[in-house]
Order: sequence, then C-alpha cells, then structure tokens
Amino acid sequence: MDMSPLTHSEAADSSHRRERAAIAAQACQTCRNRKSKCDEQRPKCGLCRRLNAECEYREPPATKKDKTMVHILDTLTRLENKFDNLAVSGGSQAPSDVHSPAFGTSSLSAGSSTASFLRSTGASRNDSTGPQRPRDLPMELQQNYQHLTVPHKIMLWPSIYIHLINSGITAAADLQHVLQEGTPWFIKREIAKHPTSLPSEIGLPCFAVNAGAAEQGQSSNVAFPTLTIQQIQEHSDAYFNTFNVLYPLLNRESFMNDVVAKLLREGYGDGDVGSVLALFVFALGQVAIEGVFDRPISVVNGQPSGLRGGSLDHPPGLALFNEGRRRLGFVVTQCSLENVQILLLQATYYEACARHLDFWRSTVAASMACQVLIRCQSIDWSSANGDLIKRAYWTCILAEDLYHLDLDLPQTGIHTMEDEVPLPYFHGTQEDQGGAASPMTPAPGRGDERSHYQYHFLAMIALRRLIARIHGVIHECERAATKAEPLWRSQAGAQAHDTPAATTPQENAEEYGGPPVAVIREMIRQLDSWRALLPRPLQWSDNDKFDFPASDPSGARRPNEPLFSVDQGPIPIGHKYNLDVVSAQLRTRFYYARFMMYRPFVYKALHFPEVMTADDANCCALAIKSACLWPLAMAPPKNKKRLVPHLFAWTQNFMGILLILKMCSVNDCLRTIVDEGGVVGRQEIDISIGLMLEWMRDVKQVDGIAEWSWGILEPLYAQRGT
Repeated sequence: MDMSPLTHSEAADSSHRRERAAIAAQACQTCRNRKSKCDEQRPKCGLCRRLNAECEYREPPATKKDKTMVHILDTLTRLENKFDNLAVSGGSQAPSDVHSPAFGTSSLSAGSSTASFLRSTGASRNDSTGPQRPRDLPMELQQNYQHLTVPHKIMLWPSIYIHLINSGITAAADLQHVLQEGTPWFIKREIAKHPTSLPSEIGLPCFAVNAGAAEQGQSSNVAFPTLTIQQIQEHSDAYFNTFNVLYPLLNRESFMNDVVAKLLREGYGDGDVGSVLALFVFALGQVAIEGVFDRPISVVNGQPSGLRGGSLDHPPGLALFNEGRRRLGFVVTQCSLENVQILLLQATYYEACARHLDFWRSTVAASMACQVLIRCQSIDWSSANGDLIKRAYWTCILAEDLYHLDLDLPQTGIHTMEDEVPLPYFHGTQEDQGGAASPMTPAPGRGDERSHYQYHFLAMIALRRLIARIHGVIHECERAATKAEPLWRSQAGAQAHDTPAATTPQENAEEYGGPPVAVIREMIRQLDSWRALLPRPLQWSDNDKFDFPASDPSGARRPNEPLFSVDQGPIPIGHKYNLDVVSAQLRTRFYYARFMMYRPFVYKALHFPEVMTADDANCCALAIKSACLWPLAMAPPKNKKRLVPHLFAWTQNFMGILLILKMCSVNDCLRTIVDEGGVVGRQEIDISIGLMLEWMRDVKQVDGIAEWSWGILEPLYAQRGT
C-alpha cells in the first residue's frame, strides 16, 4: 500500500508542536469549564493526552501491519479541534477559499460597499422577495425560532418560513405545529406511516433435528429444509460484500467456520446467539441481492422505484428475519459482543425497510449493551475479540451521531467513552475478501481489487469527529453560552425542541454578529486536510468526484465511464464490494460537511443582504455548490436504496437543501450570487433539484416524514416548474 499521502512534512510537524504548546498553555480545551470534573473522572482527556510526551493510555502491543492501520487513523484524527481558542469577531473577514474565489477576496466596507451590493442584487426592504426581519414575523416565530443545524429546521428560517406561508401551499399550515413541537411532531408522522410492526406470520418451514430433547423438557433445535447450503453461502457472501463493507461488524472466516458450521451440524436453537446472528445475516444477504437485481416495488410516471425487492409491507428476507426475531427474546437481555452485533444487524435490516423508529430503538439498545460490555468486562483490546468489540463500538457511534444530528433525537451517552476505546486494527483483513462466487461476489481477483473497507470505516470515524464539531462549535459560537439540555424535557410547547446550538433572530444588522469566521476558516482547512490525507484507494478531488477511485498505487488505472451518473439505464448495476455505495457515502458526507460549514452565509444572505461582503457572497455560493450533485443521489446508489445506510439522514437533508435551492430563484440576493458569481451554475442546481425531488418522490412511499415533506415540495416546485 502506498503510504505517501499520509506522510507529514517536517514543517507540518513543527506547526503541530507550536499549536500543541499554545493550547497547553491555556487549559484543558476539550473539557473547558469542567476541568475539575474531567480530572476526577478521567485521568486525561483526549487532547490532554496528546499534549504530553507520555500518553496516559497505552495501546497494547501490535504487529507492524496493525501499527500501520492505527497510524492511518491517528493521522486522520490528529486534525484536532483548535477552534475553541479562536476569537470570533463579527467584523472579521470571511474565510478565503481556494475552491472558487469568484467574488474576490477583499471585504466590502460598511458604507458605500453596502449600497453598491444592494444595487447589484436589487434587494429591497419593501421587496416581497427581500429579507424578512424578525419584527415582520409572527410573534410566536420571534419568540421561539432557533437557528439550529437539524436539517428540517431550515424551514423555520424566517425568510423561508414566510415564503412557505405566503405560497398558499396547504401543507405549509403545519409549520405552526413544527414551530411549537419541533422534532416530536415529525416523529408522529413516522409513527402514523408505520402504525404496526413488520408482518410476523411469514416464516420458514422447519423440522426438529434432536427430537429426543423435547421428551426431556428441553427445546429441540430445528433445521430449515428450504434454506439450502447454497443459499446460505450466497446470502453470507452478499452480506459480507455489501453491508459488512459499510459497517464491518463481523469477521467472515470466524462466522463461516464457527457459527455457520455449527448450525449445519446441530441446527438452530432458541437460546443460541449464533442462530439469531446467522439468521439476521442471511436476511440482510437476501436484501443485498434482491435490493439490486429484483423488481422495483413501484413504477411512477415510467420511473422505476429505487426500492427493489419484495413489496412495501413484505421486504426481502422477511421470512429469515422473522425466524431470527422469534429467537431474539431468549438472548436480547445479554450484554455480550454477540448481543451488540445482533442488535446492530437488526437495526440495519429495519433501516433497509425504511423503518426508521425501529432502527433508532434497535441502535439505542445496541449502544446501551455496548456500554455495559465495555465498562463491566476486562477486555484485551489486542485480541481478535477485542478488535470486534472496537468495530461494534464505533458502529454504534456512527449510527447515533446521524440520528442525533439529523433528527435531533437524544444520545445514549456512548460518545463519552470514545477516549477509552481504541480504534480497530482489523485483524485478519485478508480473509474477509474471500468467499465463493455468487451473484453479488465475483471470484476474488488481484490484491488491487480489494474493497479497502477498513480504510472507509476508519475514514468515516475521523470525518464523523469533524462533522460533530461543525454542529457543536460553528453554530454554538453564534449564540450566547447556554447549558445543554436533553431533547425530551417536561416543558411543553415550543421549548421542547430547543438545543444549545442555536441563535435567536436579531432585530437589525447591527445586532447580527455574522458567522463565526475564524472558526469556519480553521474547519475548512481541517476538512481539506482530512481528504488530502486519505489513503490512495479512497482519494478523489472535486474535479473527479463522479469517477471510480484509483485502482492501483499510481492512480492511473480508472475505467473510462464514471462511477456515478444521473441515469444508469434500465440494467441494474451491482458493483463488487459495494464500491458505489461505500464511495458515495464517504464523498457525500464530505460535501455535507462542507455545506454545513458554509451554510451560515446562506442564512446571512437571506436575512441581512445589506451587510454581505464579496467574501460572504463567495462563501454563500460555495455552500450552494457543496449541496449540489451529491453522489449518493445519483445512479447507481439511487437505484439500490435498500443498501444505502441511514436512509433517513439523506432524506432529511434533501428537504432542507431543496428549500434553499428554491430560494435561489425567488430571493434577489441568492439569485444574484448564483447568476453573477460564477461559482455555481444554474445547470448543476437544476440537475440537483431533479435528483432530490426524484428521491423524495420515491421514498415517500415508505417514509412518513418524506411523505409530509412532499406535500410542500411538489406544489412549491410546481408553481414555477423545477
């Protein structure tokens, strides 16, 4: 493997030393304002450990190969959080950006430049499409509006809120309920969409393999005659080359040799964790096959659905999943590694069926079991079992972050242990590339055709930390310091959805402090560094974000056709090792992070255009560009939605982005930034609108929140076309 992208220069090392020395002179930044509590509960926080020559936590001995993997993640995660120290000044210059500096780099003055910018945009306080002042809004909106990072809260931005209310759209009347109740109102939509659980009457025929056990008062193991060895092999291979590439919970060799081999000998038992684990794996394997190659669940206006296999009420693999569910009750209260894996597999199946609340509850149960497992058992992190525990832990972390940040659902507290749990070494990565050929897994080829799934997983962990900082720091800097409070509180009404990452609207431009420029500048640098330091098989640039990743160390061998396109044609595409979905997830999450960093400038353009500078306009355009043409919304991923992880997160973000893109046509300031800035073009905006509307039209069949959102989006875009 080419390690050149991960090598730090001496200048970079010197810069890191100076930065660490400066931070150390301050205090414990990670535990700011709670340092005494940190000292009592943990000997050293993560940042403090890195500031000392002698680390408080010592990793267990590892092989040279293991150390290489840890070095990769250590390099990625060293992009640390220095912006707690940065002074946030309202009059600071907007962050300069190397991507598309079309608006120039000099700030506009508060005098003549403001007037010239207003003339160029045509913005007017009396214009119906101009900025909406808080004093012009309903009193309830003035009192309760919070500028939150949760995607569906974009519809509560004053300018967008007023536009939707004035649009005459029937569903817009529900915005008052969103304002009053927040996230719980959206959860009710999902409950109404799926009032009952998945059908339980479907199962597999079976026969007892140890009939004598019943005579002794014991439950007898069973075998399933319709579940052949060939099907077991195909379902297992499909799982390990799709879902396990995204979240590597299991080791293929030990699963096949230990779990499956025992089941073939002894049958499936009621209190056997291996039986439940295997049945869930087989169910997901069937989802992986039929979710790509089976018929779509519907065809609307000649457009086949991206949800393939089964039907709305009977998803693929339901019979296998039900057999696992029937046995889950006997093992569900255990706090073992297998129990955590089972709950995460169950959550994965529910999300493949768009059962978002079932996914959430299963993930919560997995996170709680994982916490008990780690805190109450002595774990040898250097062992193969310890490595699987690390994989399960970080899978819980990634899942919890998504539903917390994108749905505003409460956390379990598992994130507080991330300084205690090492990063996985991925013992025995080679055997996970093997397996017999199947419809989803062609026979293994050369080493350069491996999935590199371990690199994807580790890179997602590092990116996750940056994204959490974006939500927790950028928008936190825009408000006065407040205490963090849990989502579900006893207070009723609008206060039920307040979170600390918020800012209330200001009466005039003088009171508006603007985005935290210094923080954003630093985070832009860190995000770009994260991508530059990725291993060679994962790297891409903005110019080739639709292309296949480099398939050899020189990066020269790539197929002629793109990996992602607007339309792939009628023939389903099943890429080996889930290459399209795993690449789309990593790249799209990167552009999501960039969009979140620049998004405060969109808010400023909508509500305070008279104080926009040229750099502000450039950053606003970059926010819009970062939200366009996300690989995950393109083919092939859009045609295999059952394999897309965390379907709800992307659906929520598409709703917010579509509202912003609509404002690019109706708001004078945003329209000028798009049409005259030269950063983002109308064509890519229009293509993105089409892709995201197609996504929302499709998933509304199975998603309660998307169904309500479509009631706003369809008439909104039908008024002037897309």
